[in-house]
Amino acid sequence: MQQRFRLTGKQRFSQIHQEGRSIANNLLVLRVLPNDLAWSRFGFVISKRIGNAVVRNRMKRRLREVIRQAPVPGGWDAIFIARRGSSLASYPQLQSSVLNLLQRTRLITPGSVAQVSPGQSR
Repeated sequence: MQQRFRLTGKQRFSQIHQEGRSIANNLLVLRVLPNDLAWSRFGFVISKRIGNAVVRNRMKRRLREVIRQAPVPGGWDAIFIARRGSSLASYPQLQSSVLNLLQRTRLITPGSVAQVSPGQSR
């Protein structure tokens, strides 16, 4: 994921937590807040309760790959928060969970999503 698509900075994370909309499913929580940019930025919160550093980094890599393939329009800041048990989920389960949350927040439309397996490009 390119640097400009990454959400960094404690202040913006706090602002999204306080002012953003939140929606959840059994694996993830998604918080979104509009930004004034032409692109969307994403942050990932993976607690130590999820697992050790190897597990947490694998989760972040998988989530970044799902986001990279999703047709998310510009103008949004989003934080994905992993819930317990999400580290045990397979890539397709994480993919469907992320896409479900993006559809429920209306960031993407159901018809705009094509399931792409890892390693494939569109």
